[in-house]
Amino acid sequence: MAWPRVEPWAGGGRAAMKKIIPTVTLLGIALAGLVWAQALQQATVRSSAGDRQIQVIQQGERTLFPVEEVLGIVGGRLVSDTDGYRASLSGVEISFATDSRYAVIGDDLVEMPEPPSIIDGRVFVPWQFFQGFFAASSGMQTSWDTTGKVLELRPAVRPVLNAQTSVVDLQGMTKIVVQLSGTTEYTIEREPGFFLIRLASPISRAPDQTIENPLVSRIQYAERTIRIGLKTNEVTADAYRLESPFRIVLDLRAGTAPRLPEITTPSPAFDPPGIRTIVIDPGHGGKEVGAVGPGGLMEKNATLTISRKLAAALERRLGTRVVLTRTGDELVSLDERTAIANQYKADLFLSIHLNASLIQGAHGSETYFLSLEASDDLSRQAAERENASSPSARPSGSSDLRLILWDLAQQEYLKESSRLAEVIQTEMNGATGVQSRGVKQAPFKVLVGATMPAALLELGFISNPQEEARIQDAAFQDAIVSAIATAVERYKNEYEVRIGVAAPASSAPVLGRQETSAPPPAAATPRPGSPGV
Repeated sequence: MAWPRVEPWAGGGRAAMKKIIPTVTLLGIALAGLVWAQALQQATVRSSAGDRQIQVIQQGERTLFPVEEVLGIVGGRLVSDTDGYRASLSGVEISFATDSRYAVIGDDLVEMPEPPSIIDGRVFVPWQFFQGFFAASSGMQTSWDTTGKVLELRPAVRPVLNAQTSVVDLQGMTKIVVQLSGTTEYTIEREPGFFLIRLASPISRAPDQTIENPLVSRIQYAERTIRIGLKTNEVTADAYRLESPFRIVLDLRAGTAPRLPEITTPSPAFDPPGIRTIVIDPGHGGKEVGAVGPGGLMEKNATLTISRKLAAALERRLGTRVVLTRTGDELVSLDERTAIANQYKADLFLSIHLNASLIQGAHGSETYFLSLEASDDLSRQAAERENASSPSARPSGSSDLRLILWDLAQQEYLKESSRLAEVIQTEMNGATGVQSRGVKQAPFKVLVGATMPAALLELGFISNPQEEARIQDAAFQDAIVSAIATAVERYKNEYEVRIGVAAPASSAPVLGRQETSAPPPAAATPRPGSPGV
């Protein structure tokens, strides 16, 4: 029998091995170790189609399975590309490479105990790869019997769920919240006149709903599908999920999809969890000039200059993908700015602004995260000023339902937004000498609907002649950019330690210890990404 041969393969776009030691003795010892450390064995794949025999690799107590053969049994396929491999089944794709324990299905991750391997020209993976992929793609449950050497694939037994849908119009955005009695996989599809939510689990039949809403006409329920009828096809949507209880949320807006700005750093084939994409929003633009200083400095120009410098600093220091909501003097609506962050599945959203006040001598910086109620009168006035280019910054009416729905999209990330705002304010205080006005909360419309930790930064008072002059000074701009970049780096490091993808550093500062002016809700589930439409 020919023993399997392990082939070095860079995978994931990494550099290939640069040096081979031409020592015959060492090579022979290494090959002999591989031969004794692993062996081909027979195993059975048991599915609804019957039993099939395959060969697996046994490495000590670990068993590796040939991806292509197992996929072929259930009707799937495997292809390679420059960044690794893609497997598909029932219209669902999973991406993976041999240099990572994580495979990616859309916005979800499948974790394996070890990375895939290339052995004798074939791709082998631990059985947990199939457990995650088959559950997401076809609802199959996967188990591995180590004694009997049986990989069993069986249809999942799914309970019937109850579904309840609420629709409300908030400042020109229609929010649809589908609450289910249990968790299930789902996809969202667009058809003429409809959005379709297709569920892996069946739902109990509910009466169709007629909706009085500018964008939505009715909600219809079938065994595994919820149909959302639209009054017009000129509708764009962002979608995401919330937990405890499980909810699927769609944010609909009238009009065509917003223009997506150019990405300055290419996106990798897939991302491990952590802070990988940051969207920076230069406040105002186009005819919305923002505040104007006594010397004529316009807020829209200053925020764009500082945002460009910040994007370059973050890319250079963190190697993250950075996207600007505008790259020139153009008008981008507040709704579009958040939609851009959601469409790029950003991990952080920073909106850059300058403050203004009728109070002579007002000065200092402050950092905000979202709340329905402002933490003080000055915060409320700041939000009203920034929201002035859009309709009402609060939902019309004051029913409990509207208030609950208003908070739904935000509460998942408020704890992280508070941490982010806190560390940004701390770094700005220390690096620039600008008086700290603290971390505050206010209903800024540009933060509404953001499905990631988000903060709005007021870097100083453009209405103050001294601060207007400082804001135009290149050295001051560099100092404040460096401070924000340091803050984001601190937050990124601490966040990735907390979710377990980075090792803690003994000297790393711990965030979230200081009190903010208004305590946020309970901590959110760590987010690598959210489903989108």
